[in-house]
Amino acid sequence: MEKSRRIFLEDLEEKDSFNNDELKSLYENIVKNLDKHDYYDDRELLFKVKDILIEHKMMFEGAHVTKEIGISYYKEGNIPKAIRYVENATYILENINDNSDMRIKEALVNYLISIGVGYYEVLSYQSSVANFKKCSKLIDSKISSNVLWRYYHEYTIASIYAKDYDNAKKLIDKSLEYAHDNVKKGFTYNDLGRYYWKVKKPLDSRRAYDKALEAFKAENHNNGLALIYNNIAMLYYTTKKNEQASEWIEKCFEIFDRSDPKQCVMFFDTYIRIILRKHDFGEAVDKLLEFIKLSDNYSFDKRYILDSLDLVVDRISSFKNEEYGIKLKNILIHLIKQTDENDIEDNYYSEKLYSYLGRLRYLFYKKPKRRD
Repeated sequence: MEKSRRIFLEDLEEKDSFNNDELKSLYENIVKNLDKHDYYDDRELLFKVKDILIEHKMMFEGAHVTKEIGISYYKEGNIPKAIRYVENATYILENINDNSDMRIKEALVNYLISIGVGYYEVLSYQSSVANFKKCSKLIDSKISSNVLWRYYHEYTIASIYAKDYDNAKKLIDKSLEYAHDNVKKGFTYNDLGRYYWKVKKPLDSRRAYDKALEAFKAENHNNGLALIYNNIAMLYYTTKKNEQASEWIEKCFEIFDRSDPKQCVMFFDTYIRIILRKHDFGEAVDKLLEFIKLSDNYSFDKRYILDSLDLVVDRISSFKNEEYGIKLKNILIHLIKQTDENDIEDNYYSEKLYSYLGRLRYLFYKKPKRRD
């Protein structure tokens, strides 16, 4: 099989057998062209390739493709399924029983890191930390510095989420040892900024964020810069400096990647929190509408919009602002109709939408006037 040619499921179903060179070529074509040939969007093909490789006892390669199946689910926002397939890939590697092969050991570390990340993204912090602890037994100096930096960096995030701040600080110090380029330094100083924010040292937090900004600016790294602008905004928000918070989140909105669900969730949440504190309900509803349109345009998992909806519903219902409450009611009705039209089978999502409508009930049931 030609390495550069896009492979289709039909190509594999037409073949009865594969020799070693064909198997190697098949594997290399898939893993080297995942984005170029949109293989992440062709999961049936990935499943078929995984089965062929494992059938021919190419277990490392089969584990790698299994992991990429997990990544395909992650890219569409289905993190629980992503975790499951990366766990399957880990199980395959663990049963190869060749501790002398650094390729296998390093892959195991990477897979366990990915599982840890998946668990903290679904808010299962103890499961996340457990995976990093399991991973720590495989860590040694022979593992590449890139993988070691990723391990300490992601373990830091899990520890901060789990409120184990002492461990987080130790991990940050270790990750700085392996941060050999500006981008890694930027993300590590961001971790340090978050650590100081959590332990209520805002001045130290801002100093760390400034170091992160310096590192990301040196590389023109917009994703990193947007993250730091957002985090500085949240730092000022939590210290009740609303004008500074607004200034920094506006900087974030000038550059961030709106096609990235993770960034949209984080940054719209910050923007809406800040604008609601200023009681600018019109701007909050407008930003919510922008977020919903982006979720439609880029096919985000609809659960991503719920936290932002919750924030706006809570504030507008608390203040009983009828003008924007009506706009919000119409948005909710539109979303409910959309779930029916698209046959979205997500009871949690639908139930949340109906509960938000219930919290706006003052728009539907007017109190009767008292008779004199």
